[in-house]
Amino acid sequence: MNQNLRMKSINWISLVVIVFTSFIELNAEPKDPPSSITFVEGGVTKTFYRNPNVVAEFVNEQQAQTNQKVNQGKLGIKFGWNVRPAGKELFPKSTKSTTNSKVTEVYSTSVGAGANLVLPGILIVSFSIDQSAVSLDRISKKYGIKVQNQFSPRLVSFQTEPGFISVEKANEVLSEPNVLEAYPDTAVEKSLK
Repeated sequence: MNQNLRMKSINWISLVVIVFTSFIELNAEPKDPPSSITFVEGGVTKTFYRNPNVVAEFVNEQQAQTNQKVNQGKLGIKFGWNVRPAGKELFPKSTKSTTNSKVTEVYSTSVGAGANLVLPGILIVSFSIDQSAVSLDRISKKYGIKVQNQFSPRLVSFQTEPGFISVEKANEVLSEPNVLEAYPDTAVEKSLK
């Protein structure tokens, strides 16, 4: 009887430890963006460097129109990605909408200089053979990305999270045997829409 009680106690303690450890893993902090990212686009290796002084915030059409009415466009906030200093709000707290805004890191072509680049969360993937809807659906489910546009049977764009995560997803998709190239789309500051 004593041994039976001891086994039940050990089982309960084991269960508590397992649940506690998995709970800690689920609440892990998000990864910090890397200081640089590298990927191959069109056979050319591209490297971009993180600019920690600025971030990019996505502004939806309604927020941009409201800002233009209230501030007569004074702040130059436009629909799409807007680069702003890190830690500074794009909208005053009182005018901020209840929708969560997308904010991501900004990269540049050289350390501390160059145009500001944002990775808006779009992957461009070229395949060695024509892709069916079934194969694209399989890739979407496997990598947690969503088909955005199929430009041709061998060229497809996928939607994923903005920022460095899109580089990680592109590198994962490269492991597919029929993928020739997978890289994140970039938006330059002058055309961040």
